[in-house]
Amino acid sequence: MAPSFRVQRIHNPTEERLAAAADIFTELMKTNLGAVSLAGGDISLMKYEALALLRAGVLSGEYYEATDQEGQLIGYNMWMPPGQEIFSTEEQRKLGFYEFMSRLSDEAENYFKTKYVAEFPGFVASLLGPTGKLDSWWLHMAMIRRDYQRQGVLRALVGLVLEKASKAGEYLATCTTNDDNIRVYTGLGFDYKGSTPMDSPWGEWPIHVFKMDLQPQIFWARCN
Repeated sequence: MAPSFRVQRIHNPTEERLAAAADIFTELMKTNLGAVSLAGGDISLMKYEALALLRAGVLSGEYYEATDQEGQLIGYNMWMPPGQEIFSTEEQRKLGFYEFMSRLSDEAENYFKTKYVAEFPGFVASLLGPTGKLDSWWLHMAMIRRDYQRQGVLRALVGLVLEKASKAGEYLATCTTNDDNIRVYTGLGFDYKGSTPMDSPWGEWPIHVFKMDLQPQIFWARCN
């Protein structure tokens, strides 16, 4: 029997709820070399990275949760809609980005600025076009608790934004640093656009980019 869960957008999540979301992020990503590298090899910093992303996403993007029958968080995703970029404003950055960066070692901060920030945007643009990321519904975070994976939770969460984007004739895009997620995203209907390796002092990791083009929905009524 399939598990019962609820998916919905949350406009004003509590700090307690965001902390729970950050814990899920850390648990799922603690062995992911992309996440490890961006945290400078310090897994304890992942929660600060996650909180910075989540708070900025709640402010300028859209945050969706999946909860079980008791209201416990079992998964979530966070999107930036067309025209919005994460950490693009001072208001967003004050919500945790500066704190995260201040906790990085000098080596990690240098890597973040001279490798990731310097190369990631250009690689995405080479696949999606100069404004492809900005023009998309960009999925920044998609985290499902391990005990609820492969049970339709992510599909249901993505479906909420897919419906909205389809009505507007917009498209979805995302990236992953996990090779196993190629199957996950293509299974959801995303097209695999390409990948590149990223070297780091903590190990080489991949970036895989995806896009889902959507046809605008046309609503009509038959007249008798």
